[in-house]
Amino acid sequence: MKPLPDILQTRDEPWRLPKRERTRRQLVAAAIAAFSRHGVADTTLQQIAVVAGMTKGTVYNHFATKADIVQAVALSIAQTIRERSKPARAALASGAEQMAAGCRRYLDLAQGSPAWALLVLDVASVDPTFRKTIASFVQIELRRGLRRKEFSVASEAAALDLIIGTTMEGMRRIALGRTHRQHAAAVTVSILRGLGVAPARARRISMKRLPLFAA
Repeated sequence: MKPLPDILQTRDEPWRLPKRERTRRQLVAAAIAAFSRHGVADTTLQQIAVVAGMTKGTVYNHFATKADIVQAVALSIAQTIRERSKPARAALASGAEQMAAGCRRYLDLAQGSPAWALLVLDVASVDPTFRKTIASFVQIELRRGLRRKEFSVASEAAALDLIIGTTMEGMRRIALGRTHRQHAAAVTVSILRGLGVAPARARRISMKRLPLFAA
């Protein structure tokens, strides 16, 4: 497995955190590494402890079950991507561009780091926390676009399913190499069209070089 992509790495200063929080962060990082090697379903708490260089008892001091640590990994990935993209989101005035950029962050991860994208999808399939957290973020951009009359949807819930479901399936196809290099743009166009963006504008935005993350 290649090193963790930069966009999935936090930018905080762990030495400034309380010891318990530092240990918890180390265990989450170890879990991500173990999941990347063995898959989420086949990873044990003992394997996570070995990767972390800690005892299994230390793991249990922070996470009562494997499900708890999977949930922590899901939150860590979703929140890290959200935090890392904050400056880029602020630079985009259009709701449609913000939505497109949000989709492209995940689609581009699949293009550049397919193994890690598949891990993200694996975590999402095991624990609903990832999708729920992402949905709360997407909802912000969706409602902003609706207020500005950029989007027109049958229902908010259906729109969230469209955005998240289509993006995740697009990630899978790209990561598995089952499509052409322009698939990310095509997925983005399809999502924008589904939100009521005019065809020409949807295509233009999907091909535009949008800022995705902080430098």
